[in-house]
Amino acid sequence: MTRRRAASDSWPIKPMPEQQKELALDGMFSAKEMADIQLGFIPQQPGDAWFVYMSGEWLYFHRSRTGTCVYQLHIVPFEDRFYAQEAIVNRNPAQYRNEDDAYDVQMISYLIDHLLLGRFAQLPTPKGLREQDQGRYRRDVMGKKTDVGRVDLGKVNGRSQ
Repeated sequence: MTRRRAASDSWPIKPMPEQQKELALDGMFSAKEMADIQLGFIPQQPGDAWFVYMSGEWLYFHRSRTGTCVYQLHIVPFEDRFYAQEAIVNRNPAQYRNEDDAYDVQMISYLIDHLLLGRFAQLPTPKGLREQDQGRYRRDVMGKKTDVGRVDLGKVNGRSQ
């Protein structure tokens, strides 16, 4: 199935609030990866928790239920590659409560790998999250489809080991 390219008018969204923080990071993408990234991600079912689109040199990450802009990633071309060296993160506590910069960098990487590039990636876990809360956390962050991106190593041919 071919993905339709996401645009700012593909989903109801809100702008990044004035309470924000700039983060330095170091990312690089090939031309093929960038072609996939530029398509973005439009939620297809009620459980999809993110809407992602590219405008100019900026990749925008919004929560699909609220339209809240959580991340913006600046991606610039250089020769035959694309570099991401700057991100802006929502720091309005009424919209986004996380304040851990390292977690936000990991989450941006996860969202790109998982939603845009279709790669297996481990969902980052906030510091101090109890094991019994991890399922609820996955649902809150990624929506209903929490099994995507996980491998059950306890089963072979459908049987528990």
